[in-house]
Order: sequence, then structure tokens, then C-alpha cells
Amino acid sequence: MKKQNVLMMAGCSGAASVVASVAGSLGFIPLWASEVLIIVIFPIFLVLLGLWWNASKKEGDTPFIGF
Repeated sequence: MKKQNVLMMAGCSGAASVVASVAGSLGFIPLWASEVLIIVIFPIFLVLLGLWWNASKKEGDTPFIGF
């Protein structure tokens, strides 16, 4: 993956987490649904952030970041 693509996906998942938090606190969705969304999205954000950190700017393999 290219570094720019991973950064875009990480930004989208981070924004989705913030939107779920704001929507839950303003009452647009139930608080439990907001919590579930954040619990699901946050690990995805962290994995994408790690991939972005290790990705190179050129095309090629992404290093293994472990479990």
C-alpha cells in the first residue's frame, strides 16, 4: 500500500470515530450504539496508523508490524 492511501483510510476511520462520539453525545444515536462503533473503529484506526508509520513512499511491500 502507498503511504498516502493508508493515511487517507486512517483519517476516515478516525473521523468516523469522532462522528460516532459526537452523534452519541448529542443524542442522534443511542449511547450504546456510539460506544459499539467506537470500540469497533478504534482498533482499525490503530492498525492503519501503524501501517502508515511503516509504509514507504514508493510501491512495494509493507513491513510486518506484528501482533
